[in-house]
Amino acid sequence: MPLVTTAVYLRSFMTTGVATRQLELDGFSVLLREAGIGAGLPLLCLHGGPGMDAAYFFPPDRFGPGLSELARHHHIIAYDQRGCGGSGVPDVEQPLALSRHVDDIDAVRQALGLDSVALLGHSFGTVLALLYALRHSDNVSHLILIGGAPDRGFMDGYREAVQELPRDNQARLAALNDEQLTDDVFRQRFLNTLPLYFHRSLEPEDAEAFVSATSFSARVNRSIATDLQTYDLAPALPNVRAPALVVYGESDRVVQPRYQLQFRGSLLTSRFVAFFESGHFPFLEEPDAFARVTHYFLEHGDRSQAQPVVSIDFPPAPEDA
Repeated sequence: MPLVTTAVYLRSFMTTGVATRQLELDGFSVLLREAGIGAGLPLLCLHGGPGMDAAYFFPPDRFGPGLSELARHHHIIAYDQRGCGGSGVPDVEQPLALSRHVDDIDAVRQALGLDSVALLGHSFGTVLALLYALRHSDNVSHLILIGGAPDRGFMDGYREAVQELPRDNQARLAALNDEQLTDDVFRQRFLNTLPLYFHRSLEPEDAEAFVSATSFSARVNRSIATDLQTYDLAPALPNVRAPALVVYGESDRVVQPRYQLQFRGSLLTSRFVAFFESGHFPFLEEPDAFARVTHYFLEHGDRSQAQPVVSIDFPPAPEDA
């Protein structure tokens, strides 16, 4: 993939507040989305899926600012994981293995010239963030985990929640689950379960706009799903040294709060914040509050202060808001 020219890069930023460019790694390139260029502490964001892309961090206008609100204070960097969206796949053995995705975090960090990074992981991205923090503890200053769980137990709650979907959605989903997974089938499965992801009810055109703005890779999803069949991070979590902020939406029916709260007692550096009008995407449904809480944590949650607590005081809105 060719490098994006400086002119195109700047034009993208001037038009949307989000700049995109290709970052060359070893044998392939990844698509970066950046906002808040030149702002404070960089925040490297790892999207979910597996097999989706990072576009939903900066959603269509009808969904509000997303992480762009946080970019007022921080340099937000989100990249499409290998094989996803605008990123390539290197010609190596098992190119889409979970370990390769973890390696990419360090490759991106080094390519950007960052000594250490604050990591934001959303959904599947929380698995990558934690694995990286365990493997490269000196390179992680902060962890922000959204919509994640320490093991696959959350799937029991998800299957229960699917039974609460409208009957038409359940019927379509059952038919889709019988089909071979393709990019389009992946997209349609996500669309039919979208009510489980949001606190508010989405109009059909809003749901379609959200899904249409996102890329789906069945190849990546299939490859990672094999590695995730038996994942259990709980035994290793006490070894995580970076201060962690666990963010969850009370209305999340995909990874329900009771599973996200299982980080308590094992992720010893963690603090917890609940968003009461959010589902799986608090940074989309409550972007202002999410930005304030996250900025406060990044400014004050250093290693010396990290401790296991259940909640964090909600910071006041900044005076320049």
